[in-house]
Amino acid sequence: MGSEFNLVFYAPHDSIAKVASDSVFKRIDYLNTILSDYLDGSETNRLSATAGSGKAFLAGPILFDILQQSVHYSKQTKGTFDVSVGPIVQLWRRALRRNYFPDSAQILEAKQCVGYKKIRLNAKNSTVILTQKGMRLDFGGIGKGYAADDALRILRYFGISAAFLDAGGDLTIGEAPPQKMGWEIEVSSGGKDSTAKRVLTLKNCGVATSGNTYRFMEHKGVKYSHIVDPRTGVGLTTHTRTTVIAPNGTAADALATAFSVLGIKEGKKVAKKLKSVRIWLLEQNGLEWKTANF
Repeated sequence: MGSEFNLVFYAPHDSIAKVASDSVFKRIDYLNTILSDYLDGSETNRLSATAGSGKAFLAGPILFDILQQSVHYSKQTKGTFDVSVGPIVQLWRRALRRNYFPDSAQILEAKQCVGYKKIRLNAKNSTVILTQKGMRLDFGGIGKGYAADDALRILRYFGISAAFLDAGGDLTIGEAPPQKMGWEIEVSSGGKDSTAKRVLTLKNCGVATSGNTYRFMEHKGVKYSHIVDPRTGVGLTTHTRTTVIAPNGTAADALATAFSVLGIKEGKKVAKKLKSVRIWLLEQNGLEWKTANF
């Protein structure tokens, strides 16, 4: 999934620990073969290849489940999280590799192939129709969290509940370690004072941070984030740093992407409708906003 996965957990003895960890990483590798948009034969890419054909694609249980959850979070966030953003992501990947800025015609063409409402799901027979030709799915904004949730489920099968998984900086957290109230998680403010930290004690949740600290393109003096707004087809220029704490890794991953796009003004409105979610947004202009429960 383009990220390093680090797993920490407490097991009754080393033989169970070995079998459990091997099972987790095999599962993550398996999920990658389904959800990757880089692997030619992945189930995701096979589905994308049917876009605009009108043919119903019979999806496996994993792909159908993550699509259902993706559409759910798209609806909750006014489409600022959208797994159909693939055409735009691919456009900007090429632009970053070749060091050019896409023109308006290229952006418009990619945008026309994007929209979660163009994904038709039939829960009765687990089929999917991508109604627009040129559509391409990209689970980059939700896949790591989804895999991490599945990893903790595998560990529970082995009787292991005190666990912590770091998936490329996105954290999915199980029960607290022995004799502890929770896992101590250090969160950076992301502001001008890079040394400003806050330590949170957490369990049974997901934590995701999104921003453009390391990945961006500069064009005519303007920095464009690798995080793309599905509505405009352009990388973000507000440079919001977002931290989301949600009930699970899947939700945290998707919502961190969405609230980066939403920013503070729009984010406040969307956050009112979300339960059991804590959000911390910081914009480059110095504006900062946290939900009351952060």
